Amino acid sequence: MAGAEAGREQTYQWQLRALGAYLDATPCCRISVTEVPDGFILRLQRALHKLEPRVEYLKREALVEQLQQLFTHPKSGKRPYHQGIWAAFPNGHQDFFRALGYELDEVSARGILVDELEDGIAVTYTYPEPEKPERWKKRMIKLGMSDIETILNTAFERRRKPAPTVDPFAR
Repeated sequence: MAGAEAGREQTYQWQLRALGAYLDATPCCRISVTEVPDGFILRLQRALHKLEPRVEYLKREALVEQLQQLFTHPKSGKRPYHQGIWAAFPNGHQDFFRALGYELDEVSARGILVDELEDGIAVTYTYPEPEKPERWKKRMIKLGMSDIETILNTAFERRRKPAPTVDPFAR
């Protein structure tokens, strides 16, 4: 895959980035993302104050294809206007979900659930205990708007730093 190392497309960082790009393609709000064994179930609404939820099922293979499209055919132009908390973030869903995926990968999360609230996002996941990796714990966190901004800013800073170059001939 161009732009990503082999196997990297199976990480949350890249899968959630693809999912975010999918969400950016059309206006939506009140989003819930539930991980299932072979993908994610999305529940979303098109309008903030109109209760007409839509449920979609995205297989991991479809997200890998979406990711390949992002690398080979980057979208240009204006993104749709998003309602709810997403209205405060001009880059839409893709940047946030990519940054959240990185954070989830860092803690070896599994079985994620992301639920949009009126004033932030609730994230639930399981993770292995650091001192006893065979034991799994469950964690739920609420990310307010300032937390979301911090996660995004940290991700932007991380991507701005050049990757360290390694001299293959150094001993």
